[in-house]
Amino acid sequence: MTALSGRDARLIHDLAKAILTEPEPPRVWPLLMERLTTDLPVDLAVLIDLDWKSGTGHALTGKPDWLHEAPLDALIAAHMRVHPLLHHYAHTADRTPLTLDEIADHRWWKSEAYHAGKSAIGIDRQLALPLSSRPGQIRGVIMSRSGHGFTDRDLEFAGLARSLIDTVSAHEKVLSSVPKLGDPAEHRITSREMAVLALLNEGLTAHAIGSRLHIAERTVIKHKENLYRKLRVHDRVTALNKARALGLLPAEPPA
Repeated sequence: MTALSGRDARLIHDLAKAILTEPEPPRVWPLLMERLTTDLPVDLAVLIDLDWKSGTGHALTGKPDWLHEAPLDALIAAHMRVHPLLHHYAHTADRTPLTLDEIADHRWWKSEAYHAGKSAIGIDRQLALPLSSRPGQIRGVIMSRSGHGFTDRDLEFAGLARSLIDTVSAHEKVLSSVPKLGDPAEHRITSREMAVLALLNEGLTAHAIGSRLHIAERTVIKHKENLYRKLRVHDRVTALNKARALGLLPAEPPA
C-alpha cells in the first residue's frame, strides 16, 4: 500500500514537467535540488560528485541562497572518507537508496565529522540517492534535514524522484558526448530533443533510446516528431543529414 497522497502525486508530476521542459540544461540540476528541498521537504538537497581516490569532490545545491555560501566542498574534502554513506557506496557495488540512520553506528554520532557538519549547516539526518558512476566515483543526491528521520512517505517520494534524477543524469551524459557545434536553440530544439537526435545518429531505435535516457518509448517518438517538424523533414535519414548541414551533429556519422 502506498504511503503517498494525491498531493504527492501532483508534486512528482509537476517536478517531472519542470525538469523535462526546462530550456536551459545548466539550470536543471539546481532546479531539481531546489524542488526536492521544498517538495520532500528537507533542509538541504545536494548533488555530489566525488573522486574517492583523490579525496576531492564538489557539491551543488539549489535555494535558499545562503546554502551556496556554506563550506560544503571543504566539508566533503575533510570528512568524506569517514562519512558512513559515502564510505559504503565507495566500497560496495550497492546503489540502493539508504538513510544515515540505517547505516551509521554510534561512533558516527560522536565523531568530529558529524559535529563539524552539524555545526556548519545544522543538519543531522540524511537520505542518499546514488547514481550510476564510474569506478572510484561517487555521484548522487544527498537530502538532509534536522531533528527527525525519514518516514515511509519520504522514502517512497524519494524513490520516485530517483527515476527523474536518473533521467536527468542520462540526458546529461549523452549531451556531454556531442561536440559543441551549431546552436540547437536557433532551431528551437530543446536539450531533450538534442539528446534524442544524438542517439538517432548512433543508429539506436526508439526503444533503445528510451532505455538509454530512462524515458518511455512513446516519449522518444514524440521527441522525434518534434525534431522532424523543427528540421522540416519527414524521416530519420533526412533529419540526420539536415542536422549535420546545420552543424548540430558532426559532419561524419559515427563509424
